[in-house]
Amino acid sequence: MTANSGKDTDKNKDILQLINNSSEIAGSTIVGLAAGLLSGDPIVGVASGVGSKAVEIGFRMIGSEIAERMIGPRQKVRAGTVIAFAAAGIRQRLEKGEHFRDDGFFDKTDANYSNMDEAIESNVIKVMETTEENKIKFMANLIETVHFDSDLDIDTYRRILKHLEELSYRQLCIIRLFMNVDRIDLDNIGNSNITQNLYSILTDCLEVRDKGFINSNNPLMEKIDELYLGSSGDHIVFGIRSPEYPGFANPAGFANMFSESMFKFAKLDKIPDEDINSILRELKPESTDISY
Repeated sequence: MTANSGKDTDKNKDILQLINNSSEIAGSTIVGLAAGLLSGDPIVGVASGVGSKAVEIGFRMIGSEIAERMIGPRQKVRAGTVIAFAAAGIRQRLEKGEHFRDDGFFDKTDANYSNMDEAIESNVIKVMETTEENKIKFMANLIETVHFDSDLDIDTYRRILKHLEELSYRQLCIIRLFMNVDRIDLDNIGNSNITQNLYSILTDCLEVRDKGFINSNNPLMEKIDELYLGSSGDHIVFGIRSPEYPGFANPAGFANMFSESMFKFAKLDKIPDEDINSILRELKPESTDISY
C-alpha cells in the first residue's frame, strides 16, 4: 500500500464513521447507500459516466475536517445525516443513469477549492447548528440537486441554503401547502376559535408571505385575509368566537419571488402529507376529511 492510499483509507474512515453516526435519523438503508458512494463503489463510477471520484473526495475532505473540529456529539449526528441523505440520493440518481453536471462546477480553483466543495461544506456547517432535525433531509436534497442540475448556480444555491436555514420547518410546510393550493377545499377553511397554535400558524403564513415566498393573490392567502386580517391593526384575542375574525395584523405582502426555485431544488414536495394536514386541521378543524 502506498503512502497516499493509506491517507485515503484514513480519510474514508472519517467520512464513513460520520455517516454511521447518522443511522438513528437517516436509517440503515440510507447509510448503506451513502457508504457505497463514499467508499468509491465501482458500480457508481460506471453509472456516472465521469466517475464518482470528485464527489467521493469532496465529501471525504469534509469528513476529515469535521473529525478534527471540536464539536458536540449531536452536531456530528446532524452532519453525518445530511451527508448520508445527500450521498444516498446522488448514488440512486447515478444508478438510474443520470450524469453529473459538466459546466465546471467541480473544477478546482487556484486555492484547490471548487464551487462543489463550498456547496457541501456550507450546507454541513449550517446543518450542524440547526435544532430542527426534520429540515435536514431538505438541506440534503439541495446538495444532491446541485450535483446534477446546472440551472442551480452557486449564488442561487447560497440564497436557497440561507432561506432553508432561516425558515422554520413549519414555515417550509406552509410553503408546500400554498404551492399545492389546488388540492385544498377552500370552502372549508375557517376556524373561529383562535387558539395559540392557530395564531402561531397564521403568523407564520404572514411571515413567509412578507418574505416573498407566498403571493398575496394566492387563493388560500386571500381566504386567510378575508377571515383573519382586520384593518384595525390590533392582534386577535385567543378564544374569541365570531362569524368573522378581524384584528389580526395585516402587514403588506410581497410577490412570490423565490419559493418555486426552493420548492424545486430542495424538493419541498417531499414534505410528508401528515405534516401538512396538521396545519390544515387547525385551519378547518370541524372537517374530519382532510383532503390533501
